[in-house]
Amino acid sequence: MKRSMSYSSNTSSQLGQWDDDNYDSDHAHKKRKTESVTEDDADSSTKTSPLKDQLTLNSNNIPESDSWVVTRFLGKGSYGSVHLAVRTTKGEEESLPQEMVIKTSAFSQASQLENEKRFLNRLENNPYVVSYYGKKITLDKKSKKMLYNTVLEYCPGQCLAKKIKRHKGIGLPEEDAKRFALDILIGLRYTHAKNIIHCDIKPKNILLAEEVTGLRGPYGFLAKISGFGKAMEKGSSEYGDGWGHRRGTTRFMSPELIGDNILDYGADVWAFGCTVLEMLTGERVWSEHGELVWEDWITLIVVSDMVPYIPETLSKEAKDFLSKCLQKGSSQRWDVDSLMKHPFLTWNNEYTKEEEEEEEEEEEEEEIFDEDIEGGAIEIDEEYPKEEELEEEDL
Repeated sequence: MKRSMSYSSNTSSQLGQWDDDNYDSDHAHKKRKTESVTEDDADSSTKTSPLKDQLTLNSNNIPESDSWVVTRFLGKGSYGSVHLAVRTTKGEEESLPQEMVIKTSAFSQASQLENEKRFLNRLENNPYVVSYYGKKITLDKKSKKMLYNTVLEYCPGQCLAKKIKRHKGIGLPEEDAKRFALDILIGLRYTHAKNIIHCDIKPKNILLAEEVTGLRGPYGFLAKISGFGKAMEKGSSEYGDGWGHRRGTTRFMSPELIGDNILDYGADVWAFGCTVLEMLTGERVWSEHGELVWEDWITLIVVSDMVPYIPETLSKEAKDFLSKCLQKGSSQRWDVDSLMKHPFLTWNNEYTKEEEEEEEEEEEEEEIFDEDIEGGAIEIDEEYPKEEELEEEDL
């Protein structure tokens, strides 16, 4: 694999810099009038709410309900805040788990949570996708504004990005990386079978749940896909012919998506390959280039002939597996089914025929939703989440 060359800091400073963790796609593209405005930018929910009406949620904005008691503030993201809660005996929702995660947004800014809810409803009962338990509208006592809350599964292992951070510069043991990669692929296989493109696969959107069978040892975890706020249904009116879409996180966006605004399942495969590469190396994909702005990303990912650097120190099977995910041309990139049969993931035949048949039996006919969901399209998210602070995609 050809290793890309770093851009100079002078180039980045000349183009301008913005805060990566708080990047807003609509804001960034407005600053760059020379960029063509995509459909997603035009539909950004940040336009629907004047700044003076926006509610900034933090640990003081506790989503109160008879159904749960909040025990801990976990963090906040661009859409709102995240809390850990326990079920109460007063609530009527007996289907709620004992522990749960509450994602909260101001009602006027709930497009991403609504979008996530819509897709998680269609992906229910899959062990490799985070579970959704419902939504609830509450009133914030301080601001007197309505809050939109979604109730999700609590994964005590937190997100994959945190686990990678603890192995920075070294990478996860290859056996762990293989297991997590297979988990993600099984989840993606189910997601794609429902005509859903995730659009934002990355370590922050992979949660680690307890593995209850004991096959992965007493401290084993199962990887689950979360963060469906930017997902899109292929074949829907919103998707159209697949052109004119640019959404995701820049570091993980595929060449055809970031360059030509073409969205298809291959975009998820590219982002998955970047995620596996981070697991195996303990380093951010493209990290050798330092901090980049939008024009730099286009030059690096689209214009140049470079792909993310795959170290020679990785195993032969790992290098070949990653090369199949990180083909510049989407038609040359392997699909999920092919990747699941690659020698890198069939070292112990963990994914048995019986499991595959079980998944197929669980699939049901789903109603196609055509409503258009407004939401932010692109983020530039360059840092691993800090231990003391979680961000939007961590849960």
